[in-house]
Amino acid sequence: MRTTQYLAARYRIGGITPAGAEPVQCMETRAGRIDAVMGALDDMGSVISNQCFSHPDALNQDSITAYALALMRLRECACAAGLERLTKACDALAVTVAQLIEDKNCACRDKCAALTRFVAHAHAMIQLSAHAAHDHAQPLSAADRSMHASPGARH
Repeated sequence: MRTTQYLAARYRIGGITPAGAEPVQCMETRAGRIDAVMGALDDMGSVISNQCFSHPDALNQDSITAYALALMRLRECACAAGLERLTKACDALAVTVAQLIEDKNCACRDKCAALTRFVAHAHAMIQLSAHAAHDHAQPLSAADRSMHASPGARH
């Protein structure tokens, strides 16, 4: 069994890609990198659609491993896209996933719910990041510039 140390070390040292996980191709454009993140997140959504994540008693090692691989891919894509908050969230969730890998019997409704909620939270993080990047890239119009020029300049 692989542990959290293995999952984290792969990113720090540039280790091998686990069997079943595809290496992430670094896209040249930000939009391409965000698309890769969304693809990885969709794959993770497919994994949690499995009924065993709703019923911890039915959770099996294959499902946990599939989730771990999907999480690793999402983390790699998020890192390549510069989504630091999502990258850190993946690292934090890796602890729970590692606990499940090491001992499936520690699965409970709370942990399974956390794995499921993470997908929705990751979508929200990506949308916020995309909106922030879009708003930051938008030049101010002449009217906006005059409003922000000085407090006394407003009419």
